[in-house]
Amino acid sequence: MKNLDQKKSSSDISAASLRLKKSSTSVGKSSVVRHTSQTEMAYRKLREGIVNLELKPGEMYSEAQLGDFVGLGRTPAREAMHRLTREELVVAKKNRGIMITPIDAIKQLQLLDVRRSLEQLLAKRSCDKATPDERRLMLEYAAGIEEAAKANDVRAFLSANRDIQDLKARSAHNEILKATMDLFFGLSRRYWVAFHSEVPGSLVKASQHHAKILRAIATMDVANAVQYSDELIDFLEDFTRITVHSALDPNV
Repeated sequence: MKNLDQKKSSSDISAASLRLKKSSTSVGKSSVVRHTSQTEMAYRKLREGIVNLELKPGEMYSEAQLGDFVGLGRTPAREAMHRLTREELVVAKKNRGIMITPIDAIKQLQLLDVRRSLEQLLAKRSCDKATPDERRLMLEYAAGIEEAAKANDVRAFLSANRDIQDLKARSAHNEILKATMDLFFGLSRRYWVAFHSEVPGSLVKASQHHAKILRAIATMDVANAVQYSDELIDFLEDFTRITVHSALDPNV
């Protein structure tokens, strides 16, 4: 009887230990997920702040200031900086803080030169790989960005542009291609935000280029999707050359 009681006691202890271990593991996973989520939120908030010029090009900021900007403290902001550095949106200056990179027209043209072939590849893969839901969203986004441009709603246009770029990158279902495209979008969008008002009609023209690409991908029209992607880059290169003198202004 004593042996049975000892076995039962040992069994109870083992079960309790197992429950404790599972509970600890669950808490650990929850903590990691929460931490990752905060870092992602900080990254998105900082990227949008840079792209929308809330965080000024060429300005220096402390980690504390950037932590306050995202509202999540220093640690998530610090970790978000690694991604933003790869995207060339920020540069860490030893003992000085974090500098938002200046707007650079020459770098923008170099970026577009590389982006051209990647946009063509993205168009081909998206035509082939996009899901029915993604194609439906493309048609919705095409109409949405055209409506925003016609209404001259810059904020809605920029939001639609961001959603379109994210959707296109996802719909190719190639993580390497998506990660590579993600490196370009921040700098490209920031340049557009800074100078679009200097080129009359640019909002409508840009919306038409994006809408044509989306509709071609949604209908699996590979030839036109590639051609329209090429035309978008032509438009952005022309836009950059037109605004190059403003981009060289040190006050921008």
